[in-house]
Amino acid sequence: MEKSSHQLFIKANNERKFASYLSLIFGIILLGFKFYAYHITNSQSIFSDALESIVNVVAAVITVAVIYIASKPADEEHPYGHGKIESMASSFEGGAILLAGILVIIQSVQVFFHGAIVSEIDTGLIIVVGAGAINGLIGWFLFVRGKRLHSEALKSGGLHLLTDTLTSVGILIGLLMVKFTGLNWIDPVVAAIFGAMLVYTGGKILIRSGNILIDGHDKETIELIMNLFEKHYRPGVIQIHFTRVIRSGNHHHIDCHMVIPEFWSVLEAHDFSEKFEQSVISDYPVGGELHIHHDPCHRNYCQSCELANCPIRKEVFKAREHLTFEEITAPMQYR
Repeated sequence: MEKSSHQLFIKANNERKFASYLSLIFGIILLGFKFYAYHITNSQSIFSDALESIVNVVAAVITVAVIYIASKPADEEHPYGHGKIESMASSFEGGAILLAGILVIIQSVQVFFHGAIVSEIDTGLIIVVGAGAINGLIGWFLFVRGKRLHSEALKSGGLHLLTDTLTSVGILIGLLMVKFTGLNWIDPVVAAIFGAMLVYTGGKILIRSGNILIDGHDKETIELIMNLFEKHYRPGVIQIHFTRVIRSGNHHHIDCHMVIPEFWSVLEAHDFSEKFEQSVISDYPVGGELHIHHDPCHRNYCQSCELANCPIRKEVFKAREHLTFEEITAPMQYR
């Protein structure tokens, strides 16, 4: 049963577009400030930060385009919608961040051995603090919005900027140490540490987005579905297993197997599962559809089935067994 809430869908897409535009505008502004800071300071760590900001801007441009495409509804050629492109964009961003981190580490090692003089540290410090603060605010905004709207593109962008903020703190500490000790070699060392953090962040984004592209299990999503199954339980839902989710941007496709009384007619089973699907999907935080495959009980669940007036019951009902993560994801019935 598909969730039909066109107005909510439009509102969510507008919020996603606004967040992506905001990220792009501030990314371009900060890129200019960081390269200016590098120009006046000759700091390798600031240059590394500015180089990484190029990735920010490119990723923001791609995010704007991707969210526009992902907002398109399903059609004949794309029956599951266009949301998967968000994960593709997230994979690109993760790869670009990882590559930037590797380049930063290589250049930092070269500068460490050849030497470099840092100048105009005070001005550089002011720009680093300001850029870090802005990145932190925008990153937090994007990540929270992305999590609420189930947008991988926004979440990846937000995580990227939050990591950028942490590295700005590291760069700030490094420049202060250079300022008060006069040891210029500290600057490329800080830059190398910054590069390592980029490699870690890029790898993390790549793994997550890749897992979504191949429709890997997401424990958080499955647990949410399990809780909704429990919340909307009604007698006749004897057992649920083989629950799977295809995450396509902010639209999820859920299917599962439900064990129902074997004496029900096709019409009774259809009407029962349709009401259950409607109640579950109406509570789901994003657009989605739930499809249920019916399995007969074979009288193996009598002790945990509380259906009243069952004509084929062979054992007395004792207690209903609550769903578990292992049970709802198992490909086969437990009995």
